[in-house]
Amino acid sequence: MKKFALVALFAVAVFGMAYAVTTKNGSVSISGSDPEVFTLTLPPNYSGTIANGSTTQTLFIGNVVVNTNVKDWTIEVRSLNKGNLVNSADSNERIWYMITLGSIDPDPTELSDTGWMSDPQPRTPKAGLTLPFSVIIDPSDNFYQAGNYSDTITFTIAHN
Repeated sequence: MKKFALVALFAVAVFGMAYAVTTKNGSVSISGSDPEVFTLTLPPNYSGTIANGSTTQTLFIGNVVVNTNVKDWTIEVRSLNKGNLVNSADSNERIWYMITLGSIDPDPTELSDTGWMSDPQPRTPKAGLTLPFSVIIDPSDNFYQAGNYSDTITFTIAHN
């Protein structure tokens, strides 16, 4: 019986020590940075024929592509001639136009004195956000003066 009591005491002592282990804990801080991606790709300069027609003419200029991992960015579009194609020989001869810019501005929009600016936008897909850019010329009752017409459109992307 003494042997059994000694074995039992030994077992309690061993198992008791296993459950009476002191624990310590700590923590590890993990941090990193994601570099900003903020690019704007524009189509090449456009040259085409103005139809001078009795129906609306839409000129597809090309794709504007924004690629960013920053939210709340905006795109601004400004026209040097306030939304007019200007005849190179006579600056009084003008053809008024509107623009569309893909899903951000699908409805025809005027480029007045202040241009146009989008609402804040979310981050784009990794491949970028492709925005088809078009110029829309309304029909005219009269002929346009023959010649070359042009305007310069400036796109600016920005974020806070």
